[in-house]
Amino acid sequence: MAPGVPKQLGVRLPENEEVARLLLEKHRSMLEKGLTDNLSLTLSTAYRNVCAAKEHIRNLKDLLKIKGVGPWVIRLVKESFPESSPDLSPPKIKAKGKKGNGWISNFGASDCSVSIPPLSSQGTSVLQPSSTPGSAEFTSLDKDTNGLSNSILAMPPRLCNKKFLEAYEVVLVLDDRETFGFIKRLPVGDGIWIARHRRSRTEYVLDFIVERKGVTDLVSSIRDSRYKDQKLRLKKCGLRKLIYLVEGDPSPLNASESVKTACLTTEILEGFDVQRTTGYLDTEKTYGHLTLSIIDYYSTNFSSRANTSRVCLTYEEFVKKCSDPKKLTVSDIFALQLMQVPQVTEETALAVTELYPTLFSLARAYSMLDGNTCEQEQMLNKKSKMVNTGASRNIFKLVWGE
Repeated sequence: MAPGVPKQLGVRLPENEEVARLLLEKHRSMLEKGLTDNLSLTLSTAYRNVCAAKEHIRNLKDLLKIKGVGPWVIRLVKESFPESSPDLSPPKIKAKGKKGNGWISNFGASDCSVSIPPLSSQGTSVLQPSSTPGSAEFTSLDKDTNGLSNSILAMPPRLCNKKFLEAYEVVLVLDDRETFGFIKRLPVGDGIWIARHRRSRTEYVLDFIVERKGVTDLVSSIRDSRYKDQKLRLKKCGLRKLIYLVEGDPSPLNASESVKTACLTTEILEGFDVQRTTGYLDTEKTYGHLTLSIIDYYSTNFSSRANTSRVCLTYEEFVKKCSDPKKLTVSDIFALQLMQVPQVTEETALAVTELYPTLFSLARAYSMLDGNTCEQEQMLNKKSKMVNTGASRNIFKLVWGE
């Protein structure tokens, strides 16, 4: 159901009437242009809490203290607060896991204080060196992804003896289909992080990418298998740390079990780092936490590993790499077909297509075994550790038939 036109509420403090009016007018004007239900709910919550506020809201820092007001709301109204301090960072919070209905879990972070910067009006989050030591000690990305060691993550070039944050600024780039902001049309994924050289302004894509899925879209994509195609494209983009962010609670959709299964498969079998958030505002905070984790990793390892690790692709190279195979190849289509087979994950399908790029080449390999069914069923399992016994047998049955 489409959100209705918000009604004007009484304001507890006369001093806050102007702020409340500003939020109400902004909400109504955005509804006329088209506004998602989540964003409409965000504005309604912010407006209702501003109306009920017991303290005078003098500037953006005061507004940010109101429950339900986050960086996105701040960006909408910041021009109306010319006297405000330019430092709009939210107060420090504890990055502890949340307890809920058994579906939302923590982010895998240790207890630590982090300061989350707001996204800029262009849809980016630029983090500068902190004057407070240890302010970026958020380590949710410490775990190994795709079975790869952190030591082989790509690094931007180290052209002089400067430290990472002296040479580069880190920018969170969101796809222009996201509601957080508009900056670039990404060829794959919903968010990447780039290291922009402070002098040359060259942009290097860091080894992290995130795909954000609302639970409604996730349930739909599970049913029509789109989510397998999307994860396959992520795996082929060349970036090593793959993050799958699931937003919202699937319980009202009667799809909790299918979403949980999809998340477990994505994380345990396919090597993604699955992050779960309660909603839009929680997702914004998670993007902030992830950005701090990435900055912390590169700040720690840049000096010692920049000369021995792979070099990050420039943004232009990344786009070209992901856009060149825009049309699916025969091998891609074969991989998608394999992923419909029981026990065959994206990892398994890619392992098979590396050995046998087409259905014809795989069938010919089976034919070379002279009808030995036992050997044929075990062939892929013997060829690759990524193909378990069950998957190997099921693929043979698909190709050879019974």
